[in-house]
Amino acid sequence: MTPVAHFAGAFATARRLSALFALALLLAGCAAPTTRRADLDDALVREEAARQREIALSSQVEAQGRLSRVAYPLITAAVPFCGDKTTATLGVSFINRDSFTKEFRDAGVKLLGVGEAPRAIFLVPEGPAARAGMAEGDVLLQVAGRDAPTGEGAGKALGKLLDEALEPGVPAVFKVRRDGAERLLDVTPDAGCDSPVALVGGDAVNAYADGENVFVTRGMLRFVDSDRELALVIAHEIAHNAMLHVESQRRNAMFGSIFDILAAVYGVNTSGLFGNLAAQTYSKEFEAEADYIALYIMARAGVPADNAANFWRRMAAEHPSSIRGGLMASHPASPERFLAIEKTLEEIAAKRAAGRPLEPEYKPDAILRREPAADGPRTLNPSPR
Repeated sequence: MTPVAHFAGAFATARRLSALFALALLLAGCAAPTTRRADLDDALVREEAARQREIALSSQVEAQGRLSRVAYPLITAAVPFCGDKTTATLGVSFINRDSFTKEFRDAGVKLLGVGEAPRAIFLVPEGPAARAGMAEGDVLLQVAGRDAPTGEGAGKALGKLLDEALEPGVPAVFKVRRDGAERLLDVTPDAGCDSPVALVGGDAVNAYADGENVFVTRGMLRFVDSDRELALVIAHEIAHNAMLHVESQRRNAMFGSIFDILAAVYGVNTSGLFGNLAAQTYSKEFEAEADYIALYIMARAGVPADNAANFWRRMAAEHPSSIRGGLMASHPASPERFLAIEKTLEEIAAKRAAGRPLEPEYKPDAILRREPAADGPRTLNPSPR
């Protein structure tokens, strides 16, 4: 390094140090509280932190329990729309110590009594497990003669065991322990769409599907004013998964990306413009179809939907921008959505009055690709998988 460069570097360093010193003086001159801070006992601080974790966990358990109860009849009613994306469902979940992060493990043990063995939670009153006599807190010992996994990784291993051991409509013996006594329960699983519904954090009023799961935010749970509105939201997202909308958007995005690649060959960086545009193709139509199918799911589940359209009125009041639907908007405008829902409800009522199956109306080209469902009504099967 030349002397000039060395000097320049030293000067620059000196300037940075001077600036930091000036900032330190400025912060020292900032106003500060004038009262003494309370001396806090570290043990009491830890106790308060533990108490707050218990409150947070209790709130989360209550919210997920509500989601499970509202979602269950929808998941089973949607089977004719889910093609081969179905599973044997019990209407109960199982957790153990390993189900919680390290931070919340002690709270889980204290509040829910979890240990190394799986324990029943989120029991749906009308589900197969409850019908067979299972109760929340039951410790799972065996499924169809096979020992239930315990300890670390038990959740994933139990999921695999249940997938292998259970079939819809086929009884399976569950051995559980309750109050120190072992019990044998004959549980006959229902068929349900393989779209688990889970709670996610965040204050945003939102729910979304990823093709396999349904996620509902805490903000949405606070926004809905009834379980009927929550059912509308969940059914809408189940419909997205059932009708393969996420897969369709991914395929559209891949097609558009071809043009991004071609542009790159000629030295033009599109920043994924064509892929993003293609992914949005038919997005409003997919949303409208999800609304339509959702109302049929609710009708088949016996969930009243007479006032469900008011949900979109309230959305419009909370989010006025939703009233105006532009060309690039991914969701239908709220007025369009409200009127379409009302029209669909009239369509369903007419079919009920005429004793017709509660089956959506498909386009002629889609009817050619439909196959009978196990319970009678026909279902859309877009492609063999």
